[in-house]
Amino acid sequence: MHSFTTEHLLIRPLLAEDQTFFCQQYTNEKVMDNTGGALSQIDAEKQFQRSLKANERASSGGKKSVLTWAIVRLSTGIIIGSQTLSFLILPHNSDVMKQTELDGIVQAEVGILLSIESQGKGLGKEALAALVVYGFNSLSLDRINAYYVKSNLACARIFARLNFIHDSSSRLKNTEYCYLQTENYG
Repeated sequence: MHSFTTEHLLIRPLLAEDQTFFCQQYTNEKVMDNTGGALSQIDAEKQFQRSLKANERASSGGKKSVLTWAIVRLSTGIIIGSQTLSFLILPHNSDVMKQTELDGIVQAEVGILLSIESQGKGLGKEALAALVVYGFNSLSLDRINAYYVKSNLACARIFARLNFIHDSSSRLKNTEYCYLQTENYG
């Protein structure tokens, strides 16, 4: 797991000192509105610890489950969000993950959370674009999947601008699915 930069952002692995920000994000109703709802403080702290342990395991050569990065503004040094690549098979992605695994496709699911103050400024697209590059070039992924709530128009625009392919075959209620493969990338 590496850090990488964009024009405006440093994207680095999550650190212990990010706990306060992380928990504030995961307990914030507005931030979590499109992700299934806010967590309790205790659950947010548990999720943070799981994220740190998963990063440590992956960094030491162990199994990758979910990799989590902090998104930091270069101009201020302040953390403004987090993003993930998940290799887990979960109820919402099981059809895609299982079928593509059978086809030998190396894949992950991308996710992002930005602070309310950082939304609508193009930083989400910038961060996700950098993570896509990292996923394809450094992790040798063949495919990056994304799921988002149908009403989340900001996500729809970002994924469209990044050339993700919308797949209407998803049978998930109120959820959109899209993906980007190496041959469609760039």
